Amino acid sequence: MTDSGGTARAMGVGFALPGVLRIDASAALELLVLVADTGFDPVMFTEVCGYDAPALASALGARRPGVRLGTAIMPLGSRSGPTMAMAATTVAQVSGAPFLLGVGTSSPQIVEDWHGRVHDPGIDTTRARLETLRAVLDGARRGSFRLPVPAGAAVRVLLAALGPNMTALALDAADGVILNHTPPGDVVARDGADVLAFVWTVAAPDGEAVARRDLTSYVMAAPYARHYRRLGFGEVVDRVHALHAAGRLRDAPAVLPDEMVAAFYTGQDDLAGRCAAYRRSGALPVIVPVTGDDPVGDITRLVERRAWAD
Repeated sequence: MTDSGGTARAMGVGFALPGVLRIDASAALELLVLVADTGFDPVMFTEVCGYDAPALASALGARRPGVRLGTAIMPLGSRSGPTMAMAATTVAQVSGAPFLLGVGTSSPQIVEDWHGRVHDPGIDTTRARLETLRAVLDGARRGSFRLPVPAGAAVRVLLAALGPNMTALALDAADGVILNHTPPGDVVARDGADVLAFVWTVAAPDGEAVARRDLTSYVMAAPYARHYRRLGFGEVVDRVHALHAAGRLRDAPAVLPDEMVAAFYTGQDDLAGRCAAYRRSGALPVIVPVTGDDPVGDITRLVERRAWAD
């Protein structure tokens, strides 16, 4: 399709499929065909406990060759460097377009409890993993392992980051950074680096309630709690943690101030302005839909409305 009018490609907007949706992979693939045909660039896949992100990306790459795809975000510790490199290289070769391999340090629950691997989110360990991954992608041997057809520049490695130290590492040791819950005014960009910013967008009729529940979960995660404190929401973090200690965490979504919710989630009426603000800051906005009981319908309506171009 052309890039005239209000296509996402012409507007400079990406799309990321949430990693936990109550739909099977075949339905997700059909949704992503719609997303790709609308012109989103890149089309990305979050991996949590549902889809295998590179597998779904390969399927879309075969259906829509030439579309730039990516992961946003895969746990860096859940796979070995060679395994991750093989997966990313496969997608790049199938799709015929550069692949954005978005990785993050994730959490002990995901890396250790789910995958049985060591979770070490430290700067030094993360740098070493990134360096190993980049070397393998570029054709270096790891023991007797070597990619027969190295990916090289066909795979760009992006690190998810919250704090200044991890952001600096992403811009230094990776090809770019993926920012989550980071307002446009706090974006740090650098020439030559890919800077992507998640734009969580309410797509369901009860989307604000879902967003408040999701935000409460983020507040309970230590890295995000520190992040919100840096952004001036320390009192809110303390209040939510106090409710949790009192066994009243269910009350927390209602006490989150509107200002905080609006900082990290946007309605469709404000989507175009939020995306434009990220572009001015040097980041490429990536829409992540907040869905309800009808994720297929919610995402379809969001894509067809083209609110990012209003």
